[in-house]
Amino acid sequence: MNAFPIPITAIFASLLALMLVGISIRVTVLRTRKKINLFDGGDEQLGRAIRVQGNFIEYVPMALALMALIEWTGAGSWLVYVAGIALLAARVAHAFGLYSSVFPARVAGTSITWIVIAALALVLLGRVA
Repeated sequence: MNAFPIPITAIFASLLALMLVGISIRVTVLRTRKKINLFDGGDEQLGRAIRVQGNFIEYVPMALALMALIEWTGAGSWLVYVAGIALLAARVAHAFGLYSSVFPARVAGTSITWIVIAALALVLLGRVA
């Protein structure tokens, strides 16, 4: 066993952190280009970028915390990988859907994120209850 108790979650946390940096850079670049300091200034493109960033920050930490706890309890690594891959794919789909106005991608990204969180919560409850 690896001395680090949650190596799989660490991989996905790192990948998602890099994604957050990319999303955040996009917001900053748009703010600079459009000279909008606070909020979205009524700009739809900036508003979408801000929501991608905000939605990411709202959901990803909870999903990663649940993944870490599941992994720490000794659940099969396949479960943690499936959750991590699904979460990463969901966040990419959500961002793509919001940036490009492709509604089905946004819905898929949101729905998969919720499913991952709910499934992990239920698995964790089953493992510790």
